[in-house]
Amino acid sequence: MRALPSYLYGIQVVWHTGSVSDTFLNRAGELRALERVWRDPGARLVLVWGRRRTGKTRLLGRFVAGKRAIFYGATEQSSEAELRGLSQVSRESLQPSGGDLLALGDFPTWDAAFTYLGERARRERIVVVLDEFPYLVEAEPALPSIIQRFWDHTGRRTKLRLVLCGSAQSFMEDLQSRRAPLFGRVDLRMQLQPFGYRDAALFVPRLAPPERAISYATLGGMPTYLTRWRDDVGHGANLRRLFGDATSPLIEEGEFVLSSELPEGAGYFRILRAIASGHRTYGAIRTFADIEIDRQLDRLVRIGLVERVVPATEDPTRTRRAVYRIADNFLAFWFRFIYRRRSDIARGLGIEVVARTIIPRFPDYMGEPWEEMGREHMRGLAARNALPVPVSSIGRWWNKDHSVEIDIVGVQGRTVVLAGSVKWARRVGRSELQRLRRAVEALPDRAEDVQLVLMARDHVDGVQPSEAMIVTAPDLYRTT
Repeated sequence: MRALPSYLYGIQVVWHTGSVSDTFLNRAGELRALERVWRDPGARLVLVWGRRRTGKTRLLGRFVAGKRAIFYGATEQSSEAELRGLSQVSRESLQPSGGDLLALGDFPTWDAAFTYLGERARRERIVVVLDEFPYLVEAEPALPSIIQRFWDHTGRRTKLRLVLCGSAQSFMEDLQSRRAPLFGRVDLRMQLQPFGYRDAALFVPRLAPPERAISYATLGGMPTYLTRWRDDVGHGANLRRLFGDATSPLIEEGEFVLSSELPEGAGYFRILRAIASGHRTYGAIRTFADIEIDRQLDRLVRIGLVERVVPATEDPTRTRRAVYRIADNFLAFWFRFIYRRRSDIARGLGIEVVARTIIPRFPDYMGEPWEEMGREHMRGLAARNALPVPVSSIGRWWNKDHSVEIDIVGVQGRTVVLAGSVKWARRVGRSELQRLRRAVEALPDRAEDVQLVLMARDHVDGVQPSEAMIVTAPDLYRTT
């Protein structure tokens, strides 16, 4: 294990040792935004937040590399212990001498710490990252007010870049609320999202496109999970290794994600189990969960674990024709296949669970993430004006009794101009084209000539480009 740079003292960094070595993958846009903050004149206050495992620490570690930087990761200790830790990291980076406060001892208070850092940043740019900031506030509840007072009176006149980072999303969002001490003082807000399917594929560059899609459908866009998927073997071997072995950390990861994001005993597991089991409407979820779900469901949507989906032709603020889906692929997979079988896996039956439960049902599971990948692909084409017709929004559509459903619907203004069918099948042909044409007849406010799209895993047979746009797995991963 290599030695950690001094600016990463006090935090745990996991170096990727899989197929892509130690390469820092993507987050180019986020890095550019942080670098602009570094180059800007004056002081800057930055908030970075997002779910655990999204790579916040790795991103900020990359950003501070080569800079005069203090990177402190809170560790759920007392305020005095956290101050000692920050003092040690600051001492290593700033190398005080003589009668300097840090040369004589540790920061006695948070006020003293920020005053000292501000003074050191009067002459040169210094970036201070306080990782897992919510832990620090738990130890010292007045910390946001202390920072506000320092920032207003002193900090703004320095060259300090203060970055507050956290995984407790509701807490980090509350820091920006109108009544919060730091309201109106933050210069850059950055919410780190999981990778989309294209960026997730950077972790498995040797896999064929269909196998890349399977890895993303299983693990979602979390970098920490994706580093565990080997790209020198197929999905069967990966599923056995990651979910058939009782010692795999992914077996309990779903529960860890929820316990770190959500309060216990509030019914969140019931709601997610309901959705994973196919109960997608508000009424069906409430009946299955057997609790009132409004507050919990709203929070799940707000932090990105659940998505509220409405027909592409409907106004989302007015329609009641909404369904809910688990927006995170890993959690969807975990609830579908692992949650109720953890005891079997713990008893050594994991390989049987994979062989008899997961692999036979996996093609059916792939349907929903594959459809969402298709919609994401079409949105990317629309953003580059690379579709045959201009499209302002893309979603899915179903009629009132769900007797007709269309996987991809593109709308321009209020008019449906594009409709597509997405199938996780090796081949589709003219029969699917005919089915799609019949479904389009049920669409309201459609153009005279709706652009059709057929998407399959490997091949679309017997259909001419003039009849429908053809998309397969390799198309999703082309770089141009």
